[in-house]
Amino acid sequence: MKLFKKVIALACAAALCITTLAACGSSGAAPAADTSSKSTAAASTAASTAASSAPAVAPATADGSVTPKVLGTDEIRIAYIPISTAGVTNKIVELAFNDTIDAYKDSGKITVDYFDPGYDAQKQITMVNDAVNQGYNCIFLECADPVSLATPVSDAEKAGIPVITLNLNAETPHTLHIRGVDYLSGWKAAEILAEELGADSAKKVVIIDCPAPMAATNLQSNGFLDYMDENTNWELLDHRNVDNFSQEGANTAMRDILTKYDQIDVVFNMMDDLTTGTLQAIEAAGRNDGSILVYGNMGNPSTFDVLTNGSGDLYGLNFADYYTEYCMAMGFALYYAMTGICGGTLGYTATPEYALTCWPVTPANADLYKTLSRWDLALNQ
Repeated sequence: MKLFKKVIALACAAALCITTLAACGSSGAAPAADTSSKSTAAASTAASTAASSAPAVAPATADGSVTPKVLGTDEIRIAYIPISTAGVTNKIVELAFNDTIDAYKDSGKITVDYFDPGYDAQKQITMVNDAVNQGYNCIFLECADPVSLATPVSDAEKAGIPVITLNLNAETPHTLHIRGVDYLSGWKAAEILAEELGADSAKKVVIIDCPAPMAATNLQSNGFLDYMDENTNWELLDHRNVDNFSQEGANTAMRDILTKYDQIDVVFNMMDDLTTGTLQAIEAAGRNDGSILVYGNMGNPSTFDVLTNGSGDLYGLNFADYYTEYCMAMGFALYYAMTGICGGTLGYTATPEYALTCWPVTPANADLYKTLSRWDLALNQ
């Protein structure tokens, strides 16, 4: 296990050498930052509302980089600001962060504080600004609104704090954007379903999608629709955006859709909290006879369970390896802290991007991918 963790850390550093085209500074180490043990979501949220008057960060060096941190000597503080900490995905995030940090000597000097904006972009703005004022060494951010978060992200970068956006991008240049499967997942889903149902058949399609403000950086449905338009004769019946990626919201939307249309052949869900709500609505309406093929994205514990139990309604899903994604993210963050690289101070005019792939999962291989997902470890840590 120790060797595996070392390999993860080395792989992250190697990937950065390829994808990050910027020089790093070589000035002396910055003074250690004040830190505390990992916050709970509630404590972090409370802390985020109190603005700090502390200096933003250590000054940039002459070549535009930021004073590097010495691992094992200096404190490294990282702020994690997702759209919400309520989702089950955050269990995987915590496991990945802890495993990556544990690979380093004196890892106790690396602190991750978890903030919960509750899907509220305005709270995210406050949290990012507070993280800048409190001198965090890196900010992880899932943008609830890519437009309104652009200014605080830009301010953080100008202050010398690298911002790594995860899955949901910001519409301003910053140090790195890491995205899981989005456009590719939608394209693959449509391709797989077309092979099953026939591209020339008169199939009727429903899409259950992300919240509308996030549609610009969640491209699963774009991929699905592009494949469908270019390669099939299928018809799009309905396309719903569901607030907060809510399982209940997807259930409500799908119940309404089922009352409107007698023929529904395919339902594509852009993530699996939505998939679960869709399946519940189909079952409640008594239409869970396998005539509606549901396809998901990500691979949550609940959807893996449906596939391993052989439900006829969930045809498959595209597995997104979030464990690997968030291990990579933490590796990048530590790399930036140790080298002083920051896109804002180095004058990035575009955001470097690291993209992950996906794997189609059906009842035939669901057990394998559930093991690879590490959900059992995450839920029992």
